[in-house]
Amino acid sequence: MLTNTFCHLPRIGNVTERKIWDAGIPSWEEARTNGGRHPKLFSKVALETLAESEDRLGNGESDWFAQRLPRNETWRLCSHFKDRAAFVDIETTSGPGQVHITTIALFDGKRLLTYVHGRNLEAFCDDIREYSLLVTFNGRCFDAPIIQRELRTPLPEAHVDLRFVLRSLGMKGGLKSCEKQMGLDRNDLEGLDGYFAVLLWDEYQATGDERALETLLAYNAADVLSMPVLLAHAYEAKLRETPFFTASPPRPEIPENPHQACPEIIHRIRKRFGLRFLPKMR
Repeated sequence: MLTNTFCHLPRIGNVTERKIWDAGIPSWEEARTNGGRHPKLFSKVALETLAESEDRLGNGESDWFAQRLPRNETWRLCSHFKDRAAFVDIETTSGPGQVHITTIALFDGKRLLTYVHGRNLEAFCDDIREYSLLVTFNGRCFDAPIIQRELRTPLPEAHVDLRFVLRSLGMKGGLKSCEKQMGLDRNDLEGLDGYFAVLLWDEYQATGDERALETLLAYNAADVLSMPVLLAHAYEAKLRETPFFTASPPRPEIPENPHQACPEIIHRIRKRFGLRFLPKMR
């Protein structure tokens, strides 16, 4: 899809882009050959930027495109950078006062990495440099600012926030709600949310019980393991809004979570705080 994209060029928005497609210019290759014949659609600067786009893509410069694409069109980057994507989610303490990160989960479609405050949290700073595309749920508002404030590490500017892509498709609510709308479940983690994640960290800090930390890591990991499924759904749905959809690819499977929730710990915390139905934090 990225090589069918023109809305990153100067003075070309979605309306003009649609006119370009309707004029029989569906791709950069076609624009390179025939774009000069359509001065009302392509300015000289636009054609020069298009030539630069090919070079930037060849060099794998996802951030260059992210700086030029409208924020609601960053999903198009997945066509070329999905294999270099990091699905990231954090858990934090709660207020009052400034929150801090307790755990981070990073999944790249093949391997799952987890980071824990006081153990290996800083290792995230080195690992995230391997990736060209960041995928989160509500990460623009929550995860990314906290990571940058606390760890002072650069993140990929190429960022697909699933919350906003899915909302544009009519799928509203938080991550767990979107999962349910897609028929996904969390088994032993069903019903847990960000508030419970705070309680799990507090339990681990107070007792040193590794089962509480393992349950927290299982919860954090579940957030990123489902994101490729949500991204695949969003990408296909957005592609259907263009002339370039051909066929639905197979939906990716959610891999087995390597971390195991402890029902005893969950029951203990529920009982202590009288939690039958958990309040939603985000």
